[in-house]
Amino acid sequence: MKFPITRKSLQAFDYAKVQADMIEEEIQKRLTLNLEQLCEEFKQTMPSNVKEKKFVWSQLRHIRMISREMDEYLPQFIDKLKEIFIGCDIIIDPLKTYVIIDWS
Repeated sequence: MKFPITRKSLQAFDYAKVQADMIEEEIQKRLTLNLEQLCEEFKQTMPSNVKEKKFVWSQLRHIRMISREMDEYLPQFIDKLKEIFIGCDIIIDPLKTYVIIDWS
């Protein structure tokens, strides 16, 4: 529920929708935290990744922890990675355990 709120909004209040919105907001926050973690690891390991021009992030399981439906949020995560690593190849292994960012 967001304030200020109108009488009309209160009359149309739907608790289930509010709960669903809160859950989605929390999931988006967790996705953002995972992106921040990936970027931090990317920065820290950059010296060792320069030669191969690849970065492997093996923490993709964190996306699975966000929601039981990993396939629902993995595309969002990948889209956000593409916004951060512009023009790079983003590769997910078949078992969905790691992501490769390739700028070769």
